[in-house]
Amino acid sequence: RSAQARVRPLRRCAEGTEVGGPTERQCHGGSVGHASKAIQPMSPAQEFCNALTMLPTACLALGALLTPGRLPGVGGSTGDVIIAVSTLLHLPFSFLYHVNCALRHGRVDPVENNPLLKLDLVFIHVAGSLIALATSASVTWFAAVATFNMVSAYRTALWCSSAMERRICRGGCALAYLLPILAKDSALFARALFAFLAVALPFALNGPLRGWGHALSHLLLAPLALCLFAAA
Repeated sequence: RSAQARVRPLRRCAEGTEVGGPTERQCHGGSVGHASKAIQPMSPAQEFCNALTMLPTACLALGALLTPGRLPGVGGSTGDVIIAVSTLLHLPFSFLYHVNCALRHGRVDPVENNPLLKLDLVFIHVAGSLIALATSASVTWFAAVATFNMVSAYRTALWCSSAMERRICRGGCALAYLLPILAKDSALFARALFAFLAVALPFALNGPLRGWGHALSHLLLAPLALCLFAAA
């Protein structure tokens, strides 16, 4: 029985069990700090995929800026430019965060005290504020949304918010740029909302999807971006 007790923690480390299991410091011999028990570490290959799957949406954004009108509804308006710029503004922080997690796998905590993760999350709010301006064409709406996002970004930068609070705030950020579409075109709003939920679902189910949900959610950002370009 005592032998089983000694083996069980090692098995938990190998399987990546978080709830009630050991911290990442125990799993990696103290090479990193305490990991969030709500986050299951992904492999280096998965982290590289997480970085690379940000590129299709960035290519759409570049196309909107460099060859406007080549894709129907993409490029040609001020709103399209704002959406493209906001997409490219967030890209480097997300890309570098995932590449860093891949290259320093086991030596850096992917969540706690990770400055690149903080920048990734902060610039989601920065980009979301700009997209809200593009979809609403309202300075008043933009000011209200930017205020909400500034508070969310500030709390994220200080890392004084819970994981649940950060997710709720990112959901609010998305809702703030989706709602103005409803006033313009209810059918387009329905498509954009469905596209957003398609992004959120694999992200939330990253564990059951064995760590591949995150990359899938990044790929599904492209259909969402197309809806946003159509609404701008």
